[in-house]
Amino acid sequence: VHDPPAIATPSNETTVPHWMAELSSAANFEYAVSGQYGFLPQHANLPPIAQWGFDRAESAWESDTEAFSDANFNSILLTAGNFIQYQPPTLPYEGNNPNNTTPVGATLEIFDWTEEQASGMAIYIYENWPDMAGFLNNGVPATTTEFENYNDYTLGEFHDWWLAYHESVVEERPNLNVKLIPVGPIISKLLTETDLSNIPFSELYEDDAPHGRPTLYFLASLVTYMAMYGIEAPASFQIPETVHSIARSNYETTVDFIWNELQNFDDSQGNSLVF
Repeated sequence: VHDPPAIATPSNETTVPHWMAELSSAANFEYAVSGQYGFLPQHANLPPIAQWGFDRAESAWESDTEAFSDANFNSILLTAGNFIQYQPPTLPYEGNNPNNTTPVGATLEIFDWTEEQASGMAIYIYENWPDMAGFLNNGVPATTTEFENYNDYTLGEFHDWWLAYHESVVEERPNLNVKLIPVGPIISKLLTETDLSNIPFSELYEDDAPHGRPTLYFLASLVTYMAMYGIEAPASFQIPETVHSIARSNYETTVDFIWNELQNFDDSQGNSLVF
């Protein structure tokens, strides 16, 4: 499950599943994925339906003809909206919310249902990157100072929200294997602490939402791949030219950087993500 894009992405390269499939293929792993568009309250209106489709990533489920419990899923990944972090995840969504649904409450409904359908799955919360509009005075591209403030927020208050969100979920469902993948914060570190800081803003973001270009989703997929598989991304992976040349030429050091970040990341419960 995933939040919907504001506009249709121009290619599969601006999706994490595309890159996950490519990386998995390079490592000789089997990978298939299905997903649903929407936000957490809509995803909690169960059962879900399979809405995603990709050129290179195989579909894991045909919801029109197959029950979720028969699809042989071994993991589930979801994310919350990237613009709701101004209040705690235990408070009800603002706006039209007659049931006083909270991000944590909707998440628990989804996890409870999926556990009933296919118990024992690995469960991941994908920490995205925040809305950028509030940091920009004149729209994209961000100035150097605006981008610094944005990344500081991603690594600070925004990340703290996700830690609190994960902690609340784990406290409510300690029997489930729920792990937090800090995608946004690791990307912010890559773009501020490594040679990837030289990648032009326009090669990373296409708007202030901010939806990403292929390079950004490639980086997001590296974090996701290594967190979910528990191994480094394949050294033999041939990166296409849709990814910026700086990211291509720094692939090995980028993989090492991400792997180190994941190994040293302690979630809200003090547990390492990678075992």
